[in-house]
Amino acid sequence: MMVILLNCVTLGMYQPCENIDCSSERCQILQAFDAFIYIFFALEMVVKIVALGIFGQRCYLGDTWNRLDFFIVMAGVVEYSLDLQNINLTAIRTVRVLRPLKAINRVPSMRILVNLLLDTLPMLGNVLLLCFFVFFIFGIIGVQLWAGLLRNRCYPEENFTL
Repeated sequence: MMVILLNCVTLGMYQPCENIDCSSERCQILQAFDAFIYIFFALEMVVKIVALGIFGQRCYLGDTWNRLDFFIVMAGVVEYSLDLQNINLTAIRTVRVLRPLKAINRVPSMRILVNLLLDTLPMLGNVLLLCFFVFFIFGIIGVQLWAGLLRNRCYPEENFTL
């Protein structure tokens, strides 16, 4: 959990627009922490794979949350391998934002809450569809009622002074 919290802090401190080539001391330190966090998560994945096995009924990839962890680590592998070849794909770096989701595996009650939220998403889809329908109807009513009456109505007077 401490490594996950460290990851959240370093992600919050990262400023991508400040130093693109990462030559400042702050950026170098954050990059070192990021490498440490990635190595820690990769070693954790390897230990779990050795302990549980890769394929099977009660294996590492049999659990959905472990698949998410596997995806995050593999995205890190792709990111670091592209850095070695001087190919910069910043879209892959955005996968780092998913690292705090590893905390769901650590806290069982959080896992239950997230599963419950994911189970309610189809029901929320119906609510969103109803909201879209209501906004659409009121949009049509607004266009029909005002039909361009407010066009070019916002202009200052000729003798306008502050």
